[in-house]
Amino acid sequence: MAPADAWYLFEKGIHADQLMVYAFAGSPPSVERAVEEVVGRARGCPELRLRVTHRRFGLGIPGWVPADIDAGQIRIHDLQSPEWSECLNAVARIIAEQQVDPWQALWRFHAFPDVKNVPASQGQSSTVVVLQFSHAFADGIRSAALAGFLFGRTAPLPAITPLPVGWSLSRVLEAVRWRRQLVRDTEAGLVAPPPSPVPALSINHQPVGTPILRTVVRPRSKLPEGSVTVGALVAISEALSGYLSERGEDASLLTALVPISKPGVPNARNHSGPEFIDLHPAVRARDERARLIATELQHCQQRRRHPALAADELALTALPGPLLRWGVPRLQRRSTTVVDDTVLGNTSVSSVNRGMADLHFGGCPVIMSCGYPFMTPAIGLTHGVHGIGDTVAISVNTTEAAMSDIDSYMDRLNASLRP
Repeated sequence: MAPADAWYLFEKGIHADQLMVYAFAGSPPSVERAVEEVVGRARGCPELRLRVTHRRFGLGIPGWVPADIDAGQIRIHDLQSPEWSECLNAVARIIAEQQVDPWQALWRFHAFPDVKNVPASQGQSSTVVVLQFSHAFADGIRSAALAGFLFGRTAPLPAITPLPVGWSLSRVLEAVRWRRQLVRDTEAGLVAPPPSPVPALSINHQPVGTPILRTVVRPRSKLPEGSVTVGALVAISEALSGYLSERGEDASLLTALVPISKPGVPNARNHSGPEFIDLHPAVRARDERARLIATELQHCQQRRRHPALAADELALTALPGPLLRWGVPRLQRRSTTVVDDTVLGNTSVSSVNRGMADLHFGGCPVIMSCGYPFMTPAIGLTHGVHGIGDTVAISVNTTEAAMSDIDSYMDRLNASLRP
């Protein structure tokens, strides 16, 4: 297991499971038979028949071993009130109370038949399927590929090329050398500097209580031209700064954690890392704010391509197992904690294109897909931006401790999602 994957096993106080929501038009003739088809596809995929195992004596980074698919991984829910709002409440309870145990199984499948008032359903009842993955198992891009396979796609999953494992002083020294070069290149203006802390806001309160989930959808044509990610960040900047300012908070330095894919062939199941993007809420012209945000994203991608970051990952796998087990939980500790009333990000925005609208469940076509990125002790408001076909869903995950008036914020977000 790569250190980037193991972090999700060792980090305490975070409900990090990925819950990928797919809505399908109508209901299959037999939900049970449709589920059997999905399970049959899963049994034919070695990657979906894994679990986590401890190393000998519990030392070092855990590994992967084959595992059968257990009946307990498959759950068909019967909602008392089959409404979208009640479905979201059930998903919130899964997040809060039913995280997967990766030492037993890495994923679960939840089906909610005949749900009414699902976004993009045009008044028709829908079947909602929730795929629940341990985050150690896959990042947003890889989990979308796994979901695509389960719902009928035939494209091969992205290959993983693991980094060499084992003590190597030369790899550690090489990382030190490249890290010094990164400092020099940063001082010379060749790469962007690392993020600076910003003041913590009310949304940086520890997310205590049951999650509150919301989703709005838009046809792609009703969003700004260009990058969906940038357009969503522009809208979130406007809506969130307005919400906070109305409550007397200074949101002028509003910053978002945005996961960005690493360059090159994946060497871990989580092939992305956090970047921190200034949302420029004080810039009133939306096109100028979009340009500034897009430039920051480009600078982050440029920094990620610096050899120092690849050398760091090689050096991590060169460390002795017990040292890795101690160090991995500390790798991203600054991005998940409040220090001296400062944070690196006030909110998070995870954006994934889940591909064409070519998925089916029991013959029913997909109409919408969304997701609710996990909160941390330092980020009590997260956003998911997920596209499938020509439909884009913008979702929110928070708690009352971090956001006391979610409906007011959603009104602002709805208004800001415009071309």
